[in-house]
Parts: sequence; C-alpha cells; structure tokens
Amino acid sequence: MIFFILASLTLLGMQSVIQIAQAVEEGGEVVIRRVAIWDLFYRMMVVAFAVGAVVQGVQIYATWRFRESHPRFKAAGNFGGTK
Repeated sequence: MIFFILASLTLLGMQSVIQIAQAVEEGGEVVIRRVAIWDLFYRMMVVAFAVGAVVQGVQIYATWRFRESHPRFKAAGNFGGTK
C-alpha cells in the first residue's frame, strides 16, 4: 500500500516536471511557475484525499468486521471452571 502511494506521488511529480519542460522547449507557451506549483499542489491534495478516504474506509471496515459484539465471537457455551 505504501509502495502504491509513493509510486503515485512520484508519477504525479514527474508528469508535472515533464509538462513544464515541454512547455519551455516549445517556446510558444509562457509558463508561470507560481501557477504550475499551485497546480501540482492541488493535484497532490486530490491524491492525498483519495488515499485518505481509502485508508479510512479500510479502517472502518476492519473495526466493524472484527468488533467484539460480532456474532462469530460470542461464546457458544459455558466455559467456566465451576458449575
């Protein structure tokens, strides 16, 4: 999971750098670095919120699935030492 997150962030960063480099090489488009940086920031925030939502969903599922009151975890009989 962590590998996927790091790979996604690396890919996103490389994509933005390549776009800026191509725009500079073409010469027809003026690149405003401030705007490019904010664009990268917003893209990374979208990725962060998506990853956070997935992690939160997994945490809620695990909490609900393995709770103590789940019927599978209820004692079937009396396991006490005395009757």
